[in-house]
Amino acid sequence: MSETTTAPPLLDPDFLRRLEQLTLLSKRIFLGQLKGERRSSRRGTSVEFADYRNYTAGDDLRYVDWNTYARLEKLFIKLFVEEEDLHVYLLLDTSESMLYGDPSKMEYARKVAAALGYIALSNFERVGVTVFGERVEAELRPVRGRQQVFRFFEFLQDAPMGGKTSMGPVMQQFAMRTRQQGIVIVLSDFLDPQWEDGLKALVYRKFQVVCLQILDPDEVTPPHLGDLKLIDSETGEEREISVSQGLRREYQQAVESFCGNIQASCRRYGADYLRAVTDTPFEDLILRYLRALQLVK
Repeated sequence: MSETTTAPPLLDPDFLRRLEQLTLLSKRIFLGQLKGERRSSRRGTSVEFADYRNYTAGDDLRYVDWNTYARLEKLFIKLFVEEEDLHVYLLLDTSESMLYGDPSKMEYARKVAAALGYIALSNFERVGVTVFGERVEAELRPVRGRQQVFRFFEFLQDAPMGGKTSMGPVMQQFAMRTRQQGIVIVLSDFLDPQWEDGLKALVYRKFQVVCLQILDPDEVTPPHLGDLKLIDSETGEEREISVSQGLRREYQQAVESFCGNIQASCRRYGADYLRAVTDTPFEDLILRYLRALQLVK
């Protein structure tokens, strides 16, 4: 297929072909706009029969079951299961802290977003992207179909980067102005104390939320000992410290507690959580860990 063999270099063409065999899983039914690949419990006028109801004046006679009328001499209207597309929203943190590492957390998160969006577009779902730092920096309104793959990849590649982050207000704003429910996948290092306010807003608006926390190995296990100068990448604040083995162990415990609190909050509000460290092979994250999370199959 042309989309696979000539795709931009954000993802390897061979890996794209593997992604075409996958689908995204929604844990609840959302009302979509078109009859697509997914079923909802809303009854409409597609091809799959669901039930009958009594005829009432003004009903469309095209949906009367005349065979039943011939037997029972009563009018019944056929009801059908309507098939609909799924909306997938990718909220991508591109703040300064995401530029840390080699590969950077930003590069890793962008590839994850590209893979998940490609899976959705290959299955004719709708995909939207919101790039944010301290505010919404850029936005791709939901697109649908394989013909939008190039546009989607180009948007991710050209996404503006840098600055501070303000996850909570951005997520709240997204929740309030996005009318069509669906899956919201947040890709960030979650280094913002306000993030939970955003999660609560999304859950309140009945989105299915997936939090993917992207960290660099050095953030989990600092490689350096001795006297160091630490510089906050977003504020520029400097601090001199002396790192001993004991202090490093305390730091690692603090990181585990920090990540554990994020996971606990996600569980409390019914969201999914996965921590991904950038030394994890990218293909394993998509094909193994996100499968285990039951986000893809």
